Amino acid sequence: MWRLGFYVWRAWLYAKYGVPAALALWLIYLAQGWSVLFWIVAAVFALVGLGMVLGVTEFRNREFGDIGRERIR
Repeated sequence: MWRLGFYVWRAWLYAKYGVPAALALWLIYLAQGWSVLFWIVAAVFALVGLGMVLGVTEFRNREFGDIGRERIR
């Protein structure tokens, strides 16, 4: 049950930060097109998103171990 809750929380976390970021990029694109501002903001959002994915993946591995692999002792 904890694993299912973690996956729902992870999806909520990605949507909570991904949807506003995509909306901001869309608004910048509508206002200025493929401008330098658009690419700078896109790069910053991509790096922040990458950091979030790596952090959540590290947390998942710490809580559940390597998923799909059995630990041999």
